Amino acid sequence: MQGLQELWGLPVEEASWATGGYSGAISSGRTTCGLLIGSGAAIGLRCGREATGRPEDEEDRRTAAVKGVGRLYRAFLQEFGDTDCRTLTDCDFSSADEVGQYMANKTWEKKCDVFLRFVFDACRRMAEDGKI
Repeated sequence: MQGLQELWGLPVEEASWATGGYSGAISSGRTTCGLLIGSGAAIGLRCGREATGRPEDEEDRRTAAVKGVGRLYRAFLQEFGDTDCRTLTDCDFSSADEVGQYMANKTWEKKCDVFLRFVFDACRRMAEDGKI
């Protein structure tokens, strides 16, 4: 989320905390990849950055955000086959031992870093193409 906030000139300080509690499948072992959660939030912020009301009051901006997040998720699913953190990383983030191994072996370089580059590039392209 923070990388997209910087790329798009979105507020960083307060808005970054919107996903501050999310780390490694919320430490639950099973849930959607945090990169998708954070990017979804950043897409919403981008689409609403000049809005004067809430999302439900700004139908066009809300629709753009919903479609953008949908595009991102579909592209991610097509590329990686799943959005579930544990399935993608082969790590149960509710297990301290597995997290320790994941970090010590730098498995994140072959997993999370690849997902990060994909999500960032997909979001950047959508913005450049005027889709979000």
